Formats: sequence, C-alpha cells, structure tokens
Amino acid sequence: MEKQELLKAYKTMKTIREYELEVEDAVINRRGPFMGLMHTHRGAEAWVTAVMMNLTLDDYVSSTYRNHAHSIARGVDLKALTAEISGKITGVCKGNAGNMHAVDQNLNMIAGFGIIGAGLPSACGAAFASKYKNKNNVSAVFFGDGAIPQGATHESMNLASVMNLPVLLCNDNNHYAMSTSSKNNLAHQSTCEYAKAYNIPAKKVFGMDFFECYNVVKEAVEYIKSGKGPFFIEFDNYRYGGQWVGDPQNYKPAEEVEYYNSQDPLKKFADRVLSQNLLTQEDLSNIDALVKKEIEEALQFAFDSDLPKISDMFLNTYADKY
Repeated sequence: MEKQELLKAYKTMKTIREYELEVEDAVINRRGPFMGLMHTHRGAEAWVTAVMMNLTLDDYVSSTYRNHAHSIARGVDLKALTAEISGKITGVCKGNAGNMHAVDQNLNMIAGFGIIGAGLPSACGAAFASKYKNKNNVSAVFFGDGAIPQGATHESMNLASVMNLPVLLCNDNNHYAMSTSSKNNLAHQSTCEYAKAYNIPAKKVFGMDFFECYNVVKEAVEYIKSGKGPFFIEFDNYRYGGQWVGDPQNYKPAEEVEYYNSQDPLKKFADRVLSQNLLTQEDLSNIDALVKKEIEEALQFAFDSDLPKISDMFLNTYADKY
C-alpha cells in the first residue's frame, strides 16, 4: 500500500475515534450542540475504513443508526455531519435526519436505517438496479450481529444468492445486540455459517486489524465485480461504547473489556506502520493535529448554525418535480 493510502487510512480512523470521543464527552457532560440519543462506533474504525477505501463513489452504501463512522469514512463533510446531528439547517439532511439517519445521498449512501436489518433489502434493491442497468457497481450493506436473526436478513441473503446480486454483506459482529451477547442470541459462533447456508462465500476477519480487513475486502470487491455474485464478511470486533451514549454497560465482563482494549485498532495500525518504517511518528502527529483542528471547526460550525424554521419541515417531504 502506498504512503498516501496509509496516511488516508490513519486520518480516517483517527477522525472517527476522536469525533466519537468528542460526541460521547459532550453528551455525558451536557455540553456541545448535539441533540437527542447518540450511538457511537468506537472500535470499528479499522474495518469501516477498510471497506470504504475499497469502494468507489459509484458504489452504494447502506448504513445503520450507528452511522457516524460510516459517514466519516465515506467522505461526508464533517461540518455538515456535525450540524445534522445537532439538528441544524446546515446539516447534511437539513436537520431532519439527526443522529440515526445522517447520511449523504449525494455520495450514494442509501440511508441510515434505525430498523434492525432494514438496510439489507434496500442494498439488494440497489444491487438489482445496478445489474439491470449493466453497471458494475457494488452495493455494500452494514448490519450488526443483532440483525442476523431478523427475517429480512435471511430473505435478502437468499435473494442475493438466487439473483446473483453484486452485494457486499458486511456483518459488524461486535458481540452485542444492544445488551444481549451474541453467545445467547445466535445459533452459530460465526455469522459466516448463515451466509454459507445460502451458498454465499464468506470470510471471518479480525475487524480491529486494518490490514487484514483491507485485503479481504479487496478480494471480496474483486469477486463481486467479476460478476460472481454476493460476498459475506464477518468483521469480528468490539463495541467500545455502549448501545447508546450513557449506557452503563453492566453486561460486559471486565476481562472481555480488558482484552479488546488491548486490541485497539488505532494502536495496532500505528505500531505496524512505525515498526515497518511505512510512516513516521511525525506523519502521525501531523495528522493528529489536523484532525483535532477539523473537529473543532466542525463543532463551531454546528454551534453557529441556525435551527430549522417551521417552514423547513416540508423540505424533502414532497417532490418538486414528477
């Protein structure tokens, strides 16, 4: 991987981490412009970045209610994202979407879905449209281990397999469906087994290792774009935060938390690039400073932006043209 790609990967991961820390601290300490319940995604920086770096802007992305990381990695403007989750008119969705649905459809992000598993049928729809129009695009969909028991998940995997759709199924197995451990929720230890039942090739990777994720996603995207149909990847990772900001997380065993803290994706990335002389400490420090500045500017932008007017509630409700 070239140096510029490594710098991009680190900046994306660092932005996700620092942004989510800022959101969590602001909500817990009742400061900042943010409005409503917040869902953060610390721990997923590596695999989310790896997926997005292997997609083009012509490819489709179907997100979840835990979408800050997805949006940042996709390239959504940080100011517009911050304004959106602050309910401001300058937000990427004019303040209508809020935290759970803040995506930029101009970047082929279909939606941020609050309903568990709802992104899979939509991703299949986008994939079918691509195939019907003879466009060689991938439709990537993110969903958690909690979505595996949902009927829509199985219907979508069956459809993708039968119709040979260009879908990249990205399972964010962070081991908890809200507060329910996957050990108590799933019949299989690995979610790959569910994909295999529908004759979909599947691979399990350690989602906190950027390089492992990047290589497998690259392989999967090449497989899909060669016309062979869907591919399933299980990203085995850990949700550092709770289901929502403020969740006491009493359901997490201390030894489990300690282990995954030792597998921090940013530290793993930094250790590797420094030990192999791929990047320097100065390279990383420069990015750290840039990320800090960009987040501060995004927060200030959200603070300074106006709330929507009453008349703005009709924006994007009715079509201007038919």
